[in-house]
Amino acid sequence: MTNRKFGTLALVAAVGLVGCSTLEVSTDYDQAADFSKYSTFKFLPSNEIKSDLVIDRIEGAITTQLTAKGLKLVSENADLWVAYHARLDKQTQMDTTSYGYGWGGGWGGYYGPMAYGGYGGMGTSTTTVREIPVGALFVDLVDAGEKKMVWQGVASATLDPKATADDKDYRVNNAVKKMFSGFPPKAK
Repeated sequence: MTNRKFGTLALVAAVGLVGCSTLEVSTDYDQAADFSKYSTFKFLPSNEIKSDLVIDRIEGAITTQLTAKGLKLVSENADLWVAYHARLDKQTQMDTTSYGYGWGGGWGGYYGPMAYGGYGGMGTSTTTVREIPVGALFVDLVDAGEKKMVWQGVASATLDPKATADDKDYRVNNAVKKMFSGFPPKAK
């Protein structure tokens, strides 16, 4: 896959995260890391996302969450480096619709030989297979001094290629907010 195609796929994945109904978030972190020592952060450049609009949307959402947690965005000498990337995949969904009818009134009462129905019936089923686009946004926090990842968040959801700019803003902000809801991890 060429870089341009991958950049386009990443763009779609990053901006098309659908709302709460399909949004799944997971996080992982280094349990030995002391998150209380981090007070500043800076973004590493994203080489796969080519759209300034998407970069601004993602970085804005992450900045909002990290500053709400007491960290400060700086341009040099940060405690944490923030790297993010996106992935696009497809999920197969099968929808089955059944149609049928029966005839006859049955006989014999509740305990008779034809207790549960009439004389027969016919039916048909149709199954439609479709592929649903699914996108994932990965956010990695790296200890700048040790050059070691200390936290990772992943948000994934089905995508809506018809989403408006306002929808995209909401969806990315909602995904990142949910991703950082338990940040920083509690000390053990």
